[in-house]
Amino acid sequence: MRSVGLNPSWFNPSVLLGSPSRMTRILRDKVTTNLRPLNGSTPRGNSRIGIPWCREGSLRANSTVSTPEPHEKGRTPKDLYELSLGLSRSRINGNTEIQCTIYDANGEETLAQKTTKYDIVKSFGFSGRDLRTFDLPSGGFPHILIREQTILIHIFDLRLLIQADRVFLINIEETIGSETDNACRVFRHDLKSKLLGSRGSGVSIRLPYELRVVEAALASVTATLEAEYLLAKKKVSETLASLEKEEHPLNSELKTLLDLVRNLVGIEKRGKQVREVIQEVLNEDQDMADMHLSDKKNGLPHTAADHQDVEYLFEAYYKASDSVVQEAASLIRYIRQTEETIQSILNVRRNQIMVLEAKIEIVMVGLATATLVAGYYGMNVVNYLEESAWAFGLLCSSSIIGAGLIWRYGMKQLRLIQRVKSANAPLSRSTSRSYSKESRI
Repeated sequence: MRSVGLNPSWFNPSVLLGSPSRMTRILRDKVTTNLRPLNGSTPRGNSRIGIPWCREGSLRANSTVSTPEPHEKGRTPKDLYELSLGLSRSRINGNTEIQCTIYDANGEETLAQKTTKYDIVKSFGFSGRDLRTFDLPSGGFPHILIREQTILIHIFDLRLLIQADRVFLINIEETIGSETDNACRVFRHDLKSKLLGSRGSGVSIRLPYELRVVEAALASVTATLEAEYLLAKKKVSETLASLEKEEHPLNSELKTLLDLVRNLVGIEKRGKQVREVIQEVLNEDQDMADMHLSDKKNGLPHTAADHQDVEYLFEAYYKASDSVVQEAASLIRYIRQTEETIQSILNVRRNQIMVLEAKIEIVMVGLATATLVAGYYGMNVVNYLEESAWAFGLLCSSSIIGAGLIWRYGMKQLRLIQRVKSANAPLSRSTSRSYSKESRI
């Protein structure tokens, strides 16, 4: 983008009242030439105008001229502006209202209220930086923060503020319908049973309240990942089974496999994020000790070495998330291998079609040669064979023999080409393997 100097004298009444052609010529000449500002100053502000789509009063001296850029499909400047404005206010403005639901020690919903980031900072001992992405509609990057009296959990759509006797669940309604909006709903459904230590809940009643809530949160997240993986695996099995049947269209099945690979890549990515969050907590002994909020509230803080319950809890869900990651990666590799096998089969079929086309072309060349010879003698000219009794048989037999010789020669050359190609195939495969190994190194 170039800065174009526009002289304010152009817009005096004498110029504006001049002929339209003169005004158009002035604008065209000044916009298309690469000129610097006439007075040597830099453009004031960030005003941008597009010529000829400029509104009345939008042209100013030393203004910056920029051509309109094509917008992406499905995105308008108004949508981009409104979303950017909302995100900027959400990150900077601490008075943005946030809806939250409070659950007591028994998992009962006691109150649904609205709060702000500023109130959370004052009440829970966090800084504004800790809550920078806490209320964004997108999943953001998962993280767990431990403070003096509160544990913050932000994993996808699950946003929790956990204390010794209550938990605040942040409601992010904009995430409904996304791929990762199930964790919060699973947490709501299972929270009460896990806090009460009901049979089949998988949570020990001996754990303090805050650790039971943490385990309920991790369980809901890993359960969501496992459910997504199992559904994707079932769909992959159905698609691969249908590929074995020749009557099914191959193109649609390959497209389905491509969509499944994308889904599995997303599951693997989210599983890695959860695994990394848990690993970060496991690496900090003091953070694990500080997660005993109930004992700290009762005046019995834990030392850095006293965190065995928390470590066992996080190790279990680390293995669960790692299992999802490994299984998703293994399934992706299996699909890739299947795609390569299908591609090889398609290449073989394509080669067979090409060989068939080559054979047909060879036959056509032989017949064309025989037809050409017969055509020479079929011309309406004297060739001294009109009255011969052997001319017809001689021409037909020679044409057939010539076509056969041409066909035989062409087939011999085709087999020679196929033999050379098959001999070079192992060499090319070994070269590609060695190249891939070197690229990995």
